Amino acid sequence: MTRVKVSASILLLLVGISVFSSIWVNRSCDDILGEIDFIYDLAENGDNYNAAVNARKMNADWESFREKASVLLKYDKLVEIDRLCSRIVHLAENEEDEMTAELAELRDMLEMLKSGETPLFTSVF
Repeated sequence: MTRVKVSASILLLLVGISVFSSIWVNRSCDDILGEIDFIYDLAENGDNYNAAVNARKMNADWESFREKASVLLKYDKLVEIDRLCSRIVHLAENEEDEMTAELAELRDMLEMLKSGETPLFTSVF
């Protein structure tokens, strides 16, 4: 009977960690998506200086998230997003037109990361 209790405890602990980590990933992605929308609006309005400042802040937030998320997520999911974040900072500082396209691609990739980490009943069982 003790083995059953220990096994059930371990299983509940793993499910709890999974739910907590998915909530954390979703919230972090939502925060970064909000920053992307703000940068996009600044770039559309021609405020390139503030777009570059906010792009650097977004990149710093992404780096902070990536350091912790690399334990929970597959590394290959994070590499491409990391590359795009760095590229957006470069594009914002040089006031290039490609930035809006890169922001849209980054937004799509973060949405895919977020939806892939959302726990659904069908994905658990």
